Amino acid sequence: MTADIAKVDAIRRCFAPLIAARIDRYRTAELLHDDGTWESWPDLPIRIYTDSHLPVSVAWSKFDDLWLANDDSLPFDVDDARTRWIENKIVAINGCLGRTIRGVMLGRGEMSIEDREIEIWTRLVIDLEYRWLEIFNALDENGYELHSSKPTGEFVNCL
Repeated sequence: MTADIAKVDAIRRCFAPLIAARIDRYRTAELLHDDGTWESWPDLPIRIYTDSHLPVSVAWSKFDDLWLANDDSLPFDVDDARTRWIENKIVAINGCLGRTIRGVMLGRGEMSIEDREIEIWTRLVIDLEYRWLEIFNALDENGYELHSSKPTGEFVNCL
């Protein structure tokens, strides 16, 4: 197991100040379509806000690139797209609200080309007091899951 050192370093840099902070809220993006309807745009980061007043933004916006920032910046230019940020709208992960960040892990994803398995590290898991918030690469966009037990697989404890 050889996790991507650059990803581990970025996780440590962005999440270290958030250990022991409580998640207050999160925001995700929506994109305005020509017909006037709004739709989830999971290519953009999830922005997690804590009681420490330092946010963390997380995005899997390209293949296996993990993009992290401690601000509200974006991993790429959205050009003329109209976006809005909505709060706490992914019901499946709302159990993370009010929980304390205890640690962060980088996990190995699953990918194969023909009969050959490829080592790819595309799972970010935040340990939250008996819940684990997973932000994973869902085909070049963010996917989310809140686990009630520690997820299985290969992981590197980053913090």
